[in-house]
Amino acid sequence: MMATSAMAAACLSGPGVALAADWSVSGFVRQEVAVKTSGDSNINNQQGNTYNGVTVPNTGLFGGSITRPASHTEDNTFNVFQTRIELNLDGRLSDNWSAHFKLRGIADEIGQVDDAFDKRNTFEQKLYASTKGTPLEANGRQWMLDLPVAYADYSQGPLWLRFGNQQIAWGEALFFRVSDVPNGLDLRRHSVLGVAAEEYADSRVPALGIRGSYRVTDDWEVEGFAQKFQASLLPGQNSPYNPIPAQFTIQERQGFDDARNNWNLGARVKGTLGAFDIHAFAVNRNNPDGVYKWTLAKGAGTLPGSAFQGGSNSGVFSAAEWFDYAAATRLDGLGALETALNEFPDTVALGANAVAAGCGAPSSAVGAIRVDQASGGCILDTFFTTGSLRGHLAREYPRETVVGFGINHVFEGEPDTLMDQLIGRFELSYTPDKKFTNPTLSRRYIEEDETQFAFIFEKYHKFSNAIPATYMVAQWLHKSASDLFGRSLVGVDNVAGERPRGQSGGFNAVAFALQQPSPTLAWRFDLTVLTDLKGGWLIQPGVKWKPNKDFQLDVYANVIESYGAQDNRNFAQGLEYANEVFARATVSF
Repeated sequence: MMATSAMAAACLSGPGVALAADWSVSGFVRQEVAVKTSGDSNINNQQGNTYNGVTVPNTGLFGGSITRPASHTEDNTFNVFQTRIELNLDGRLSDNWSAHFKLRGIADEIGQVDDAFDKRNTFEQKLYASTKGTPLEANGRQWMLDLPVAYADYSQGPLWLRFGNQQIAWGEALFFRVSDVPNGLDLRRHSVLGVAAEEYADSRVPALGIRGSYRVTDDWEVEGFAQKFQASLLPGQNSPYNPIPAQFTIQERQGFDDARNNWNLGARVKGTLGAFDIHAFAVNRNNPDGVYKWTLAKGAGTLPGSAFQGGSNSGVFSAAEWFDYAAATRLDGLGALETALNEFPDTVALGANAVAAGCGAPSSAVGAIRVDQASGGCILDTFFTTGSLRGHLAREYPRETVVGFGINHVFEGEPDTLMDQLIGRFELSYTPDKKFTNPTLSRRYIEEDETQFAFIFEKYHKFSNAIPATYMVAQWLHKSASDLFGRSLVGVDNVAGERPRGQSGGFNAVAFALQQPSPTLAWRFDLTVLTDLKGGWLIQPGVKWKPNKDFQLDVYANVIESYGAQDNRNFAQGLEYANEVFARATVSF
């Protein structure tokens, strides 16, 4: 009631006016637009499928040809066209207590895909009741209203506590979340392609919980949190940034229900030792990103006892499509077929063994079907003769423990040199027995220890007295078992129709960023570059214009390029459709 009254008072008293003695309201209205700069469409959507209208030979037992309907095809000029409003209410309740709320509303105005097979879905997630992705939101396919901030703070001397719906941001690395492990990400608005320098500030999923810290001495502090589990949220099917091919149905609810009442726990200690700032942390959590496996299909047209559903006309249509999409998503097209046959014995009743034998894929000594490209293609196309099949995947959230530490040091050098006041940072995290999606989509997940680290050097340097100091960051990023997007390296180096060769030596990337304000500070020019040294590049130039305190215009570009052999060895291949220019016009109040 107090919050409602305060917001009403704010509307009557005008922008930026304090609400009585202890409450204030602020916010903004923003228009966000991202325009495609290439002719590519997202191949993971029905409307961008590379096989739409394409006829391929049927390599199955019945011969002939297979054509995916061209009617699916539809292009979009905009990747983002959203109107957003945010209202912030902040108040002091007493000398020790304060409260903070943020109400966020977003409308996606790209428009609905006029497709009888699959509708565009930007925001709906089938996790909580109806279509909610978080407990404090309401949404439809093209709009959402949520409360990402709703907490109370208590402070008394060296003790600080926070209760309610909140985000926790740890770590300093760009692109990699080495230490930033308390919260998952909500990628429904702009995927991972927002302003890189903002370090996922608009993407972390809030969670209900309690967080606190206690300053033991002037140099040392301990911190802890307990948060209710909250899954990362991916862009929905047929939305511009959908990462999972729309030929598959993801069964979210069972795996989420198994984890939704669990609590993630974490603790961190930080302090100073001589010239070094250090911190160490430990987090025990359900992995918010989840892992995927084949599961029994549900719904009309289900093939009994299998992971496949027919009759929707929106699944995979041919072996060629199957193999290409498996490689593009870093899956094992041959191994995924073997898993779908061998881990679901009821497929025998569908004639799988007879088809496999007819296609020249003999069973092994233990009765498991093994395939190569020819026999696997024959089996697939034999089943696709009767129409498309949708694969069903389940998402689960394994429990894991992440431990790590960080060290910061400020280097001293000759005045006005690059070494003077250079900040060096090192962050490392280690997750033993981490589970990854098996490229074969087996229920036997890949289990491997993963180490991540980041070497970071940052510096404010004044190149000229005529302009403000330039901020620069250089990073080396390493992951031992997965790529930039958390996919197991077992699935990398992947050619359609072959088994992936994998990647040894881990995933390595180099990043550089700089920011240069203008003499009047009304302008800021940005440049961020990321490369994985395997031919994948993300280059993000941008400019911010803030002529006054109430208005800001941000214009950025995402330039995503994949060089070298097109064998799915770098992070950029398959993401080129997201080449774009995006802008944000914000009016604050």
